[in-house]
Amino acid sequence: MNRFAAALLAIIGGAAVALGVLMLGTGAVAGILWIFVFGDDPWPNWAMTTLNLIIPVVGLFFWAVFGWQLWLRLKRMF
Repeated sequence: MNRFAAALLAIIGGAAVALGVLMLGTGAVAGILWIFVFGDDPWPNWAMTTLNLIIPVVGLFFWAVFGWQLWLRLKRMF
């Protein structure tokens, strides 16, 4: 496997794993906030703004971490 293919696989694979983890994590956090904090009442604007800012940042962080881990494992192959 050449380096370009390994890098492409690490980028795409890291994005796929990060997306799955982010979707599960977002659903869990939103569920916890809904059940235990805000309930059926309208959520405050600061909560929605915070979630809208944090979710993409955490997703990019997970993408970098999982992509790097895949790269390190694929790098051992060549």
